[in-house]
Amino acid sequence: MQQKWIGCASSNFRKGRHGYEPRVIVIHIVVGSLESAGMTFNDPCSAVSAHYGVGKTGEIHQFVEESDTTLHAGTVVRPTWRLLGPRVNPNYYTIGIEHEGLPQARWPEAKYRATSTLVQEIANRWHIPLDRDHVIMHREIRASKTCPGSVDMDRLIAAANSATDIAVVGAPPVETERPIPTLSG
Repeated sequence: MQQKWIGCASSNFRKGRHGYEPRVIVIHIVVGSLESAGMTFNDPCSAVSAHYGVGKTGEIHQFVEESDTTLHAGTVVRPTWRLLGPRVNPNYYTIGIEHEGLPQARWPEAKYRATSTLVQEIANRWHIPLDRDHVIMHREIRASKTCPGSVDMDRLIAAANSATDIAVVGAPPVETERPIPTLSG
């Protein structure tokens, strides 16, 4: 799957993950265009970022390496996600994917297709189960947001489970022998 590297202001992400590895994928909505997400993530004063952005027509932008920590899901407000770890910032163990559009807008087929393939690729690299406990909506961590809006998560996960296994060209090797630490303590 083709991805365009955009990058991100260094003040809007952290190198590394403090000993954690990605084990959850968080779905977001930009509330605007893919280009506006890139401008926001490259503004050194914004203090927000995500690993990827997916456009309405299926284009994918990458802003931060998966091995680094983005600032997309660290504010926890009345969480409903049952696997949220106590006293650990969710940004350390999640990968954030933003989506072009507005919360109330229907997702075009191209956006579902691109997202499901991207989710499947990320899940394969990091051994993340493709289910509702591991592919979640931002509002399941931060209930004060409606993010990501009207996305059909069951459809997205079903499509990711049936997506063709495609390797990412030029992707760095992922260290998989290190155990994933527990989130307690």
